[in-house]
Amino acid sequence: MQNLPDLVKAIVLGLVQALTEFLPVSSSGHLVIAKSVLKFGEMGITFEICTHLATTLAVIVYLRKRIAAMLLGLAGWLRPTGGVASESDRNQARLVGLVVVGSLPAAVLGFALNDFFEGLFSNPGAVGAMLVVTGLFLLATGRRARENKPLGVSRALAVGLAQAAAIIPGLSRSGLTVGAGLAAGVPKREAFEFSLLLSIPAVLGATLFKILDGGMGGAPSEIVASAVTALVAGYIAIAVLFRVVIANRLHTFAYYLIPQGLLVSLLARLA
Repeated sequence: MQNLPDLVKAIVLGLVQALTEFLPVSSSGHLVIAKSVLKFGEMGITFEICTHLATTLAVIVYLRKRIAAMLLGLAGWLRPTGGVASESDRNQARLVGLVVVGSLPAAVLGFALNDFFEGLFSNPGAVGAMLVVTGLFLLATGRRARENKPLGVSRALAVGLAQAAAIIPGLSRSGLTVGAGLAAGVPKREAFEFSLLLSIPAVLGATLFKILDGGMGGAPSEIVASAVTALVAGYIAIAVLFRVVIANRLHTFAYYLIPQGLLVSLLARLA
């Protein structure tokens, strides 16, 4: 696999990144495994940045109506017509505030422990162990569907803490955030959408940090190929995740994650 053209490598890794970014199987964990098993090595900082931006664009396209309503509601709340904001504008502005609250844990933890987390990306054994943890978490939370508690500050913060934990490669961001929402009793659609909304500032913030830290560069053809692949595959993965969550089947991914994680950990020990 070492002799594959860089363009093919970019497409394959873009596909892996996008499909696993939203399905609850850990994109970071699978990228570590793919690079290790397929001997791809590092594609460069620009590849990583553009692929993540493409998956973020997939979220924005998928939730375009929700995001537009939030922005218009926030504008209406800040500058209300007739001096009084409507209930709809207040609710949308409140959701924007909850996204900010939920984003804080990952921002703080990622900035404080960035070097530690970066080191884990070269440790397939640790990734395997975290895949098992993700699987166990999905088994514990994936079938929870009480749906009797609205999303509030405390629940947004709990989901945000789950997102912060998922900075560790092998822990699925989508799995932990959706699972945390379901465990807290948040309605399934709301838990799904809030997980996606939290991914936007998280990815944009991490991308900005990488740009400032490492700069840009790389072959345009590979960057475009990986980005387009990630955009299309990411949108499809989001649609699949929605169906899985609504069908109350999030826990089924555990039957893939746990054996895979155990196998990866075993192979890492034998290597």
